[in-house]
Amino acid sequence: MCTHLLTDVEDRIVLLIDLDYFYAQCEEIRHPEFRGRPVAVCIYSGRTENSGAVSTANYEARRIGIRSGIPIIAARRMVTQDTVFLKADLDYYDAVSMRVMSLLRMFSQKMEQASVDEAYLELRGKSYEEAEEIARQIKELIRKSEGLTCSIGIGKNKLIAKMASGVNKPDGLTVVRPEEVDTFLLSKKPGDLYGVGKVTESKLSEMGIETIAQLRDAPLSRLQSVFGSSMGLWLYNASRGIDDSPVEERKREQYGRIVTLKENTRDRDTLIQEASRLVPEVISMVQEDRQQFRTLSFIGILEDLSIRTKNRTLNEPTDNAQDVYAVLPQLIDSFLSEHTALIRRIGIKVSNLSEKKGQKKLLDFS
Repeated sequence: MCTHLLTDVEDRIVLLIDLDYFYAQCEEIRHPEFRGRPVAVCIYSGRTENSGAVSTANYEARRIGIRSGIPIIAARRMVTQDTVFLKADLDYYDAVSMRVMSLLRMFSQKMEQASVDEAYLELRGKSYEEAEEIARQIKELIRKSEGLTCSIGIGKNKLIAKMASGVNKPDGLTVVRPEEVDTFLLSKKPGDLYGVGKVTESKLSEMGIETIAQLRDAPLSRLQSVFGSSMGLWLYNASRGIDDSPVEERKREQYGRIVTLKENTRDRDTLIQEASRLVPEVISMVQEDRQQFRTLSFIGILEDLSIRTKNRTLNEPTDNAQDVYAVLPQLIDSFLSEHTALIRRIGIKVSNLSEKKGQKKLLDFS
């Protein structure tokens, strides 16, 4: 959050790509028979059959009142006869997300993955017309490769891009050029500013501030006296569409790549060959970020689109491709011994990261 009066970063355009109702949309791809029906993807606590909360609801479910965050037991009171409740399959969603994020990195060297289903891209030296065309290319590529729709917002900074992405969901594309920012913001309420929660919105309402225009009229000193120096200044700047927060890669927890096979197969040699092709790119990313890893995973996406993994944890951290090549055949053999279905996509993932320090040690495996 900013701590000084800002002038916007010049010569950049920011895109926010938001995968629509992501978990539920992934399930619609895996189960086409669910399309057009209310679908609620849930995180179950395990205490009782209906304990837990809804994680994601598709738009059909939202129309009958089911929304993210509500208890499952409350959602079940709203159901129609064709409503579907599913347990979240986080490995599946993570694999889909990984593939989408790999696609997005082709469009800019500055990408920030904000969550499993959102990412910012920064473009330099482009016009808004060119940025819009890039956004259309992104939407088409994600649709063709994964069958997913996304909504994209384009603006001069992360704040405007994020807000714009929510205007025409699902499958939307909204461009807010610099000269349109005032008109865009003045049609909104303070609660529409990304970063303003219900508590802040309530306090602003108590101050008689119900619109962005009224928020702009509030003296900086008054905002800071109520919300503190940092938050007060952020509100002052955000109401003017000012945000200089950078687009930057967050600290990563894993690196990986997934590829679609030419045909579904269980052939060991084919799987080893195709998985090995992914190793140099993954290792290059690890080394570029001066990281090491201890856990290697082989990912198999079966013909029914279910996700299965086999993991191996090394005794010592490494960033050496040869260590991966040595373990991959063992992981694939274990995978094939446990799963009889044909494999549609494969991937490798490294995790359990640590910053590289000093010389690498020789490995043996646990």
